[in-house]
Amino acid sequence: MDEEQEERALELGVILLEVLRLLNKSEEEASTVEGLEHHELFTLLRGGPHATVTIEELDAAIATLLGNRMVSVLEDSQYAWDRGRIVGRRYTLALPGKEYLLLKNERSGRIA
Repeated sequence: MDEEQEERALELGVILLEVLRLLNKSEEEASTVEGLEHHELFTLLRGGPHATVTIEELDAAIATLLGNRMVSVLEDSQYAWDRGRIVGRRYTLALPGKEYLLLKNERSGRIA
């Protein structure tokens, strides 16, 4: 693996972890409708410490998380009272993702 590929892999790892954290936070806040939509994840990522993340990087992160069964997809449309609109396809934190997030937080000394 060359240096550029290694750097991209590290960046993807950081984005993966942040997506898991955002989904965990969403779950803990007990929204009226479970999960976050793609554009919500992108907005939250860009509004935080990952202001330069691209759609392509988010898509790669989501594909990796789905492939590893760390996140699940909800396809049903529902009205979210707290969002004031109908939400569609959403991503939620799956058990392996929660376990991975807890392990990473434990290793870094962070509280989830």
